Amino acid sequence: MSTEPDRSEAAATIPPAADAASSSVSAVLAEVESRPLAERAEAYQALAGELRTQLEQSDPSLRN
Repeated sequence: MSTEPDRSEAAATIPPAADAASSSVSAVLAEVESRPLAERAEAYQALAGELRTQLEQSDPSLRN
């Protein structure tokens, strides 16, 4: 027996904006994976930078 929550239960607790962001990230990852291997590192770095920026902007502890 697993102690992990049912995936549908977990999805129900994700706010719609977060779910949309997750879908967007999934789409970007799929696009990156379709690129030639030599081009993926730069695309992953760009995605990581964008996600870092979004996280920093959404972190209430960093707001003045």
